[in-house]
Amino acid sequence: MPQPVAGEEDAVPTSPNIISAIPGGVRSDPDGVASPENVTLITWKDSRDADRTLALGGYLYQYTFSFDDGQQVVTRTANDDAYGHAGFGYVVSHNLQNGNSPLGKANVPATVETKFFSSGHHAVHQVELVYDRDKEPGGRGIAIPVIIGWFVATGRDHPVWSVTWRMGAAANPQSVDFDEYRMDVRGPYGSQNFDGAAGRSAGDAIGGVAWGDCGFRFSTTDGQLTLNSPWTYDAFNTVNFVQAWTAATNAEMGIVQSRSTDKEMGYQDRVVGRERGGTSLQNYPDKSDCTGWADPRNYIMPCVAGWPYQLMNYDWDPSASKPVDEATSTKLLAWGSPYGWLGASSFDLFDYSSGADGRGDRSYAMFIVLGPKCRFNPQSGRWDGKGDVRIAIETVEAFAAATVSDVNPGSLVDRVPRGPGAIETKNINNGYNDTYAAYYLAAEDNQVAFTFTPPAGRPVKTPIFVVQNYTAANLPRIVVGDDVATVNAGADSGAFVSLNPTANELWITLNALLWEATVVRITADSN
Repeated sequence: MPQPVAGEEDAVPTSPNIISAIPGGVRSDPDGVASPENVTLITWKDSRDADRTLALGGYLYQYTFSFDDGQQVVTRTANDDAYGHAGFGYVVSHNLQNGNSPLGKANVPATVETKFFSSGHHAVHQVELVYDRDKEPGGRGIAIPVIIGWFVATGRDHPVWSVTWRMGAAANPQSVDFDEYRMDVRGPYGSQNFDGAAGRSAGDAIGGVAWGDCGFRFSTTDGQLTLNSPWTYDAFNTVNFVQAWTAATNAEMGIVQSRSTDKEMGYQDRVVGRERGGTSLQNYPDKSDCTGWADPRNYIMPCVAGWPYQLMNYDWDPSASKPVDEATSTKLLAWGSPYGWLGASSFDLFDYSSGADGRGDRSYAMFIVLGPKCRFNPQSGRWDGKGDVRIAIETVEAFAAATVSDVNPGSLVDRVPRGPGAIETKNINNGYNDTYAAYYLAAEDNQVAFTFTPPAGRPVKTPIFVVQNYTAANLPRIVVGDDVATVNAGADSGAFVSLNPTANELWITLNALLWEATVVRITADSN
């Protein structure tokens, strides 16, 4: 069995299903962009008490997991031998002025560290690097400190990836005006054979893609992705996401933001005012006209250079000579923001409703989701059960709509660091910190009590609570409703608990599905 990596001092005993890590040897980048590096194999128990393992260094090389598709348990390994840009979870930034856009995996990290909180049910794999724009021409000496965190927790299926671009600490030796040299972000970025193929030449074709912005959801609607795939872009949406699935294998990969209604995400210049809010069957301004993008072809999908989030769309770049009706097996997925999000004094929100400031610490977070596109539904006898991306979106919707009230003793936390390694802070509502998809409270005399209320008809599964100002060194007593929860006693525990004594924090994952308002009481007395 893998042994836990030492983190904080052992303040509380461990339990059988702790997160663990072992050295994973040296991994090389199939693209030859990143230097070979030692990786760590981080393994945790998910909601089914099944192992999930990330092979992580400066970015993700491989991910092994399993799921129940309604008929059988499927074990799958996603690897970096994939068409696109190999590996996943590194950062990229494009520049509008001259196209400068180095792959972040080319920068050797200054620090790669897996931090386990005491008792080992919560862990963060943190990567610190300097994103050097001079890795490509036109960088002008600009170098931006970047901190990336991968957060995993016992009982949760999907890791949370978060990032902080420390623009306030960026090197800018030529005093470039970032209102003119406008930079976006496209991280997490990269390719994994999420269909479980052994290598890029064996990968399944892409069946379709979807994305969501701060108001509408886009999805292709036929069996295989080409530039002539029909689509809809008129379904209501609140949680930003990007998604791709394969044509023959029941597999999908998605990036699901861990907060709701964020208007700063997504590259809007083509779809807003055109495709957004309609379908491929309807008329809209400039339909099938991509000449503004130096693309003379006519096709059904949004213009190749105008998708709000980068996927495998550039496989069909006009310079690539790929027929518009030809499928692709490229597995590239990326997040994204408007130009100016990094460093500009002002940039337009996705829907052009107003502007925002791109200076200082720039942070966001999301769930990295791999699993089935659909599940077999025994009630209908069809494969119409929800896939993991859809479930993750609904989970974030529930997180955002849940409330924490009647806090006594203790209090709700309303300000936290903007992201991993951030110096600046952000306001949070209901104590919800999207950096870890967790609710933050402050203890009084090592005690806190509150009422957690899920939104009507939307249960919340395995919520995580972080209790600050907790100075005790023993396992807490946790009462959920009228029942005393078992703590760190194995897979059937009522709660998985870790201590971060350096920060005086208590991390609690309630191993439950909460349907209604529930009173939670936490005290340092475990007797």
